Amino acid sequence: MSKKVKVEVAVPFERYKIGDTPSLAPQKAAALEKQGLVKPATKTAEKQIAKAAAPSAV
Repeated sequence: MSKKVKVEVAVPFERYKIGDTPSLAPQKAAALEKQGLVKPATKTAEKQIAKAAAPSAV
């Protein structure tokens, strides 16, 4: 089980409004950040999102 990442909503989506700070899975947060819907709420979240967005070496 992966830890949740705290993000800040930039554009309303699903049930979230601008300014909400939900905790999402790192992979989902990375995908939503790529779309411009959210931004990391903390430096730690920023690092976790970047790590989740990086392609994994298999």
